[in-house]
Amino acid sequence: MSKALLVIDMQEGFRHKPSEAIVNNITELVKGFDGKVIFTFFVDEPGSMFEREINWPKFQSSDMQKLFKELEPIERGRIEVKHKGYTVLTDELKNILKENNIDTVYLSGIYTDVCVIKAAMDLFDEGFSTKVVADACASLHGDNNHKYAIDSLKHIIGKRNVVNMNNDSKQNSNNL
Repeated sequence: MSKALLVIDMQEGFRHKPSEAIVNNITELVKGFDGKVIFTFFVDEPGSMFEREINWPKFQSSDMQKLFKELEPIERGRIEVKHKGYTVLTDELKNILKENNIDTVYLSGIYTDVCVIKAAMDLFDEGFSTKVVADACASLHGDNNHKYAIDSLKHIIGKRNVVNMNNDSKQNSNNL
């Protein structure tokens, strides 16, 4: 079996200090990762629930949907998957994971307290060994929300499945 790294929604529309702060960790993680690397992209459409219920049509613009320019040079056979809701676990992504015999999925990106936590729960429910790389994730809702989400994830998917690149002597980008 194999592993995959999901880089969740590192898009220009989500460019803020917290997301910029994890770009170097994500770059290092991707370069040292021994497995499939999949970038997810949130795409909104006119009339979506985001527009109707929370008056948020921001991601209907292609400029907002672009990958961070700092991550563009990362090619390494990357795979790109679009999603239209909170979950990144679309049928397309499930098929990619299945076709590549992926059994372990590492998560990085933004929002820790929204898409990352949703992805972790969905992958867990689908039977994938799920790992969250805490220092390669951030929340635009603030550092406390990131910390609370990481704490919750330790209960949701298991403490040993929340790892750090830089602060855990047992884990780093070269042996994830």
